[in-house]
Amino acid sequence: MFQSVLLPPGPFTRAQAEVVTATYRNITIEDDQHSHFRLVVRDREGRMARRAWNFEPDAGAGLNPYIRQCGILKETSAH
Repeated sequence: MFQSVLLPPGPFTRAQAEVVTATYRNITIEDDQHSHFRLVVRDREGRMARRAWNFEPDAGAGLNPYIRQCGILKETSAH
C-alpha cells in the first residue's frame, strides 16, 4: 500500500521538497531564490490550495494536511 510522502513539521530542505515534487504532480517549487523557495500545493482544478516558504518555522506542518488531501500521485511506468 502507498504511504504518503510528507515533509518534516518545521522548515524543510530542497532535497526534501524535491522528493515531494517527484512524488506528486500538483506540488511544485516556485519563487525559487536558490537559498529559499516556496512549495506550492494545487487542487485537482489547478487552483492554489496552500503554499509556504521552506524556512517558515511550521512550514511542513502547514503543508502536510494539504499534501494528504490534495496530492495527486505521479503515474509510475511498469517496465
